[in-house]
Amino acid sequence: MDKVFLDGIKATASHGVLESEKAEPQPFEIDLAVYGDFRNAGIEDDLGLAVDYSLLGNLVIEVVTANRFSLIEAMAEAIAEKILSLPLVLEVEVTVKKMKPPVSFALNYAAVKVRRGFG
Repeated sequence: MDKVFLDGIKATASHGVLESEKAEPQPFEIDLAVYGDFRNAGIEDDLGLAVDYSLLGNLVIEVVTANRFSLIEAMAEAIAEKILSLPLVLEVEVTVKKMKPPVSFALNYAAVKVRRGFG
């Protein structure tokens, strides 16, 4: 199985459990790995036979900015569902990183990773 991946898609949105998180936009980063058989795209050198990574990134940003989530788990599920609706995609792995979580200790980010597919 082949993999197309995007690392560090950046989006700013208001998600979280706390009222302050819902009111103040914050940074998120999303890593995406999309699995399928992309052999013909490589053989034919044809974007029409591939998964367009520009489209992937734009769909991720759309899900993050057009919705409201309390949990990053819910955001990851919504992204996975959207990406799995694309032709050629058999499996997807989504990592959502909340870059400034409201915690009382030093932390680079809080994250969740989900892997979803057919079967």
